Amino acid sequence: MKKILIFAALIIATTSSHAAGYVSYDPSDSGTTSLSGGNALGENNISTGMSITLTNFKGLVTENLVVDLSWATIMESGVSYFAIERSADGINFEDIDSVKSKMSISTHDYQLQYSYADAHPLAGMSYYRVEVVGKNGYHNQSPVIIIKNSQAEGTKIYPTIIQNNMVFVESDKNLRSAKLEFFDLSGKKISETNWATLIGTQNTQVSMSGSLPTGTYLARLTANGQNVKTQLLIVQGH
Repeated sequence: MKKILIFAALIIATTSSHAAGYVSYDPSDSGTTSLSGGNALGENNISTGMSITLTNFKGLVTENLVVDLSWATIMESGVSYFAIERSADGINFEDIDSVKSKMSISTHDYQLQYSYADAHPLAGMSYYRVEVVGKNGYHNQSPVIIIKNSQAEGTKIYPTIIQNNMVFVESDKNLRSAKLEFFDLSGKKISETNWATLIGTQNTQVSMSGSLPTGTYLARLTANGQNVKTQLLIVQGH
């Protein structure tokens, strides 16, 4: 049984200072990453005009390599929107999108559910948090969750020594908007092959003209505009 390690306890924030905690997850054998826990951000300050408890912030990587984020709010009041922030190193975050508050005059729900899909996630480890922005500009941050997008695992480009201009790409995941590019070591693009969805084994030619000088070349596979795998290949002349 895999264990979820929780490194942050409940956060209660009553000032304008930012607070964040970390959740780490040991992914299952399936490669799907899911993070959850009792982390929450509590905010109840009359001077800010905002009242909210944000809880159950979690995320998972789907088979289509989309990161699905979700969270819930309790007793939400005075919130304008939620800014979705992402980081590659856990330190430098950038806003990638926002989700409007569901609370309105006609809304009487004690708890509201929110979700967001990052269709172009980073490869490898990435960090997400939600910035809660009040109608008067007051803001605070949720805990941080770590997502492991291991899309490169289970993906192969072979053979590494090419004699007949043919290369195979194999993936056990659905790679949407996949593109395989070949470059020489000066950075000049030799060829490009595109697939709407790449899964299983596909083949393509390194050079569409059918011939290349003997030497070392670079193969780069991307999906949804994100790098999946980069590999050096050696082309041997006939």
